[in-house]
Amino acid sequence: MYTGPPTPPNALMTCYRHPDRRAGVSCQRCDRPICPSCMVSASVGFQCPECAHAGAKAQRLVDVHRHATQPVVTKVLIAINVLVFLVQTGMGNNFAHGLYPDFFSRFSLWAGTALLTDHSVATVGVANGEWWRVITGGFMHANFIHIGFNMFALYNVGSILEAMIGRVRFALIYGVSLIGGACGALLLSSPTTPTVGASGAIFGVFGALVFLQLSRGIPLSQGGILPTIAINLVITFSFHSVISVGGHIGGLLTGSVVAFLLIGASVSSARHREQSLNVMIPIVAVLGVALFTLSIWGAYYVVAHGALLSIN
Repeated sequence: MYTGPPTPPNALMTCYRHPDRRAGVSCQRCDRPICPSCMVSASVGFQCPECAHAGAKAQRLVDVHRHATQPVVTKVLIAINVLVFLVQTGMGNNFAHGLYPDFFSRFSLWAGTALLTDHSVATVGVANGEWWRVITGGFMHANFIHIGFNMFALYNVGSILEAMIGRVRFALIYGVSLIGGACGALLLSSPTTPTVGASGAIFGVFGALVFLQLSRGIPLSQGGILPTIAINLVITFSFHSVISVGGHIGGLLTGSVVAFLLIGASVSSARHREQSLNVMIPIVAVLGVALFTLSIWGAYYVVAHGALLSIN
């Protein structure tokens, strides 16, 4: 497994202009460490404001990091989602009928139900041993509009987060948030309601961006992440009959917890997380396993007793 480039020697150094901020790179001309807000793009690498050409326009923090690191994991995730959707569309996407064993009915997320086959009734779902649905449901989509909106959001927010925290941490946040979203969807939906989509994991990325800003000393009033989360939550609850409230809330909460563990909630805690990352990664992995186990238990629970809340 590729774990990304090694941490640069100046990763934990502070900016020479802002001693309370962590430096990400060094100026290409004077070699002094600079924080993201002091980076000015040059023909090769970045320069500090004092070394930049007169009148050079400093790029925004997000733009600097977006050009500095290619979002490989984000692009791979988008490619997987698109490929699964194409296969799903070609092999059977009977969202309304759910005739087993078409592709949608075999891999979408639901707790458990009985579906009519050609000759008999098949009992399917997570509660009936089909544990893979917890994962596969997060890579399927209902239609072109659904996958279009999700992949647009994933590219925009995923590229930012991956570029700023690295591929390993981004992959962990996305993957565990996907499981957390599935867990929320199973607990808060009818056992016979299928759920698909990457939005649970994307909401996890939303939550992680909050902690990313806090760890960089950037006020939450800047960047627009809080309004983005608020707007998406309003849409979620307004159209709860066709949108999984549990999936979105579960992904958001999970992504926030994982980001707190991997990134921290302040500049000082971010430095501590960098030093103890080898400890935090196993903790996050254990959290993912725990959520996966809870998802399976939740499927059994809702089949026996119904959803915890009648949201979907």
